[in-house]
Amino acid sequence: MNRQTLGNFSSLWFAFLTLGSFAALEACAASSADQQKFASANTGFAFKLLKEIAKEQPAQNVFISPYSVSSVLQMVCNGAGGKTKAEMQQVLGTSGMTLAAMNQANQNLHQAITTSCSNVVLNSANAIWYRKGMPVKPEFIACNQRFYQARVEGLDFNDPASVEIMNAWVNDMTRGRIPSIVSGPIDPLTDLYLANAVYFKGGWFVPFEAKETKERVFHLRGGQQKKLPMMTQTRGFSYRQGTGYQAVRLGYKDRNLGMYVFLPDANSSSEKLLALMHGGNWERITLPGFSERHGTLVLPRFKLEYRVELKKPLRALGLRHAFEAADFLSMSSTPLFISEALQKTFVEVNEEGTEAAAATALMETHGGWMNPPKPFEMIVDRPFLLVIHHTDPDGSGSILFMGVVFDPSASL
Repeated sequence: MNRQTLGNFSSLWFAFLTLGSFAALEACAASSADQQKFASANTGFAFKLLKEIAKEQPAQNVFISPYSVSSVLQMVCNGAGGKTKAEMQQVLGTSGMTLAAMNQANQNLHQAITTSCSNVVLNSANAIWYRKGMPVKPEFIACNQRFYQARVEGLDFNDPASVEIMNAWVNDMTRGRIPSIVSGPIDPLTDLYLANAVYFKGGWFVPFEAKETKERVFHLRGGQQKKLPMMTQTRGFSYRQGTGYQAVRLGYKDRNLGMYVFLPDANSSSEKLLALMHGGNWERITLPGFSERHGTLVLPRFKLEYRVELKKPLRALGLRHAFEAADFLSMSSTPLFISEALQKTFVEVNEEGTEAAAATALMETHGGWMNPPKPFEMIVDRPFLLVIHHTDPDGSGSILFMGVVFDPSASL
């Protein structure tokens, strides 16, 4: 097999290849059951990926967009066959779904996320760039444009301007928060780049008062301490007291969107808490367990930049053939495999709200109380987890961003 390069994973939100029988895809729509299964698959994948990355980078800040990664992999899955396809579906949690149903469910989810939100900015975009002269199958291109609204462009990869074109797209789609995703010069064996970009900026439904932000001690891992600006609010929150943790949901001006902050108890840790969380209990136990409660929240103001190579964690989750002897013949007659997977992200949380961006790229190579409870106090002065979540119109939900913060003052 000739070594070709399958794209780049960058930390926008990913867009990947889609292929298969275009006529069959046209004829099928995702049922309500398929949409629910798809949402559950994405949530399960999100927690599996975060756990794997956090395990490889202990006690370090991690901030990812699982929605971006899964979107690209779902597109690539359409161009896969044999063991490559079976592994991708197993890792994504979509085994048992037809490619037609998966693509339609992804399109429905994209539309729900980007069109149902008001009073915030939330955009997601996909792109495919291929080496001019490479035999990309037209069915693959047409399907990707229809279900993923991908920008498709043939470029002269020998011309340095091609790197500038791809990076300019990433920069534009993330409002300058992720200036680049591709490094030049491009390897002569690289034939295809697939990318997804996601950008979010939203104000809190109830902003923090800047005058209430004070310097407080944040306890780092290992007993070290730092003084950091900590925001404070006292009001009614959507709150949960779980086994070994406290959590609140901070709503944005669009009530479909919210940030969940999970604070492990002093005798626990973010590692222990993350180990207990997975897609099933998130949907059945964690989310339904939040209720209205009066209390005080103290939360660090922070800004993080993050970059992660995804090849190793995806291999650990079971995606192996795609990086080696891959079957992507539905994409091109040229033998391809995924040579690189990269994500870059950005997040800033302050008194006004949140701004977050991600870019992912792949490269292919040739209520009321009778007795009100006591007000809670949640002081986030030690490592914590966060999840930015969108509630879909059908009642399911999508995790857009998630991470573990050990040091809010560090920009990775």
